[in-house]
Amino acid sequence: MAEKPASLENEWSFGPDVPTYDFFEHRDVRIEGDREWLVNDLVYALEQKDFVRWEAVVCQELGLPLTDPQHQAVSDLLNFNDEPDEDRILYIDGIARPSRPWYEIVRIIAPHLLVETFKTSDVHYSVTLDGWRELSEALLAHGADLSLPAGVDQPIEVVPAELRHKLWLQSCFSVLSGLGQEPDMNLDDPEEHYRIPEFVEFLREHKESVAFLGLTLEKLLSVLILPPRDVPIFVAMLTEQLGLTSQHDPIADHLS
Repeated sequence: MAEKPASLENEWSFGPDVPTYDFFEHRDVRIEGDREWLVNDLVYALEQKDFVRWEAVVCQELGLPLTDPQHQAVSDLLNFNDEPDEDRILYIDGIARPSRPWYEIVRIIAPHLLVETFKTSDVHYSVTLDGWRELSEALLAHGADLSLPAGVDQPIEVVPAELRHKLWLQSCFSVLSGLGQEPDMNLDDPEEHYRIPEFVEFLREHKESVAFLGLTLEKLLSVLILPPRDVPIFVAMLTEQLGLTSQHDPIADHLS
């Protein structure tokens, strides 16, 4: 079993002599365009092991043991060794350490990725359609070497379960995005019907989230807002695709 990094949950606090940078200093997470930049920057930082490096630096400062991945992540830093040294590492590639641990940054961003009602005719930034998938994939691929807060076993779990499942459902809506944006972009057009079987496949992929949310056709249509003319077509096609018996039938039961 791989060794776990030391917990830094109560240690990510630095004196005035230690420079830090605020991940949100130049971007407002409430603005969709800024949110896209923030997710891209966060994914890049995870891929580059930036947080692993800084956690290793902090562990070294606190006299805590380093894991092998932490040693590897900082092996190219000057003045980094096991001997006491008056010089602290204050910058890596010219950038100070983040003022918040990685999981606080994720917890700030994630709730803002969710659109409580997804209107297909709205124009969405790609972060609304794909941001959660990109972030979750980055956490899965690059999060194993990060320290975790109490009560969390996997990096993805720093985001509360209900929010995670709602975000996975929202990611399924990407194939329906655009319906109603143009007069001829609707389900009256048979060439748009491909969206429904693709949507069903996304639901199957995220069956756990569909079940967690207790999704029925009625509940689905309370968060997925289609153009009025498309609703009866969507209901008929989804009912046929899944073999639903009513709008109150649990969809997860039909995603075998």
